[in-house]
Amino acid sequence: MINYKMPVDIIPEDESFRIEELNRFEILNTLPETDFDLLTLLAAEIFDSEKAFICFVDKDEVFIKASFPAEYGPRATKRAENLCSLSILKDEVTVYHDIHQHYELTDSSFLKGDDDLRFYAAAPIKNGSGSALGTICVTDSKAHPDVSEKQIRLLQLLADHIMEKMESRLVNLQLQKTHDEFLRRLSHDLKNPVTSISLYAQLLGSREMSAEKVFSMASKIEISSQKIQTLLSTAIPKPQPDTCVQS
Repeated sequence: MINYKMPVDIIPEDESFRIEELNRFEILNTLPETDFDLLTLLAAEIFDSEKAFICFVDKDEVFIKASFPAEYGPRATKRAENLCSLSILKDEVTVYHDIHQHYELTDSSFLKGDDDLRFYAAAPIKNGSGSALGTICVTDSKAHPDVSEKQIRLLQLLADHIMEKMESRLVNLQLQKTHDEFLRRLSHDLKNPVTSISLYAQLLGSREMSAEKVFSMASKIEISSQKIQTLLSTAIPKPQPDTCVQS
């Protein structure tokens, strides 16, 4: 049996900052996304393993964002019952060639509900500050005694790629929020002039009026229309002229 010393505490020293960073990416408890699902498929192919997962370690749970096969996620498991809680404590890729050879794991809570687990490898997903937010891991019901350096390197490259995708995803989320807020404000600003035009139009069509009143209401409709045009012209950017110089 392999004698591996279990950590006394599975909480990283930078836990508070790490959780803040994880929440900043707004990825916990989200729906499946094809980009992440494909990366688990690729990880499983690299190791010829039965399963692969992208996991994010929250305060009390491990959120499984993506998995191969797909029916295994998204879902959450207890932090104290998921090996990824140990893997984020290491700077390098964690590899258990045969978990049955690690007596400290066979009777631990980390294997609860997964007695068939024999092989496990995980690469930490780290942010720019070096905090591990989660892992991409592969598992199998049979041991993998021969794991190559290339496989380990590729798994870490996938983890780095996931971090890049999370950064891009966050930018897109922020752009979407900005866009939604822009539409909300525009809708609010347009409400008054549109309502005014509708009311004046109804009054004009409901009864006969003096020419003076018709002229006054028409003027107010024109003013409201100009407000709408101003709002739209300032809200929608004008196309920039082509600055390329033709020879």
